[in-house]
Amino acid sequence: MSQQTDSTAVGVPQVDWTKAFDAQSQAAFGQAFAPDVALEAALLTRPIEGRERVARVMALMSNTYESLEFTHQATNDRRTYLEWTAVALGGLRMKGVTVLVRDEQGRIATVAIHHRFLNEILILSEHAGKQLLDVLNPDDFYNPAVRTR
Repeated sequence: MSQQTDSTAVGVPQVDWTKAFDAQSQAAFGQAFAPDVALEAALLTRPIEGRERVARVMALMSNTYESLEFTHQATNDRRTYLEWTAVALGGLRMKGVTVLVRDEQGRIATVAIHHRFLNEILILSEHAGKQLLDVLNPDDFYNPAVRTR
């Protein structure tokens, strides 16, 4: 049985992804990613690609959560499924599932983050968009002033 950490429930093994959430740093996420990693998330309007950009987004987002716990994990071949619960931005409660797909070297090549529920996603997406203007475009996130297709 795995040891309890800040972000994993008892019985959920630590992986590079959960360790990066504990570290809350761009470097920790970057070490886990393949150079051409792609991030797909419910709070994004399109995928984000590239180790540096995805690591920057994930570092910011990991610091946005007041608490996050990975509650369940399943692995099938190169895919890892992590269920989680989180609180962000002064009490915004969320649940979700993250799917990690690894390349032949074991690095994370694709991250798909599925948040629940819609109101929480819109608030979190708008917040992230304001914080990441140095890396991404305003229309990469929910922005009531920008209409995307």
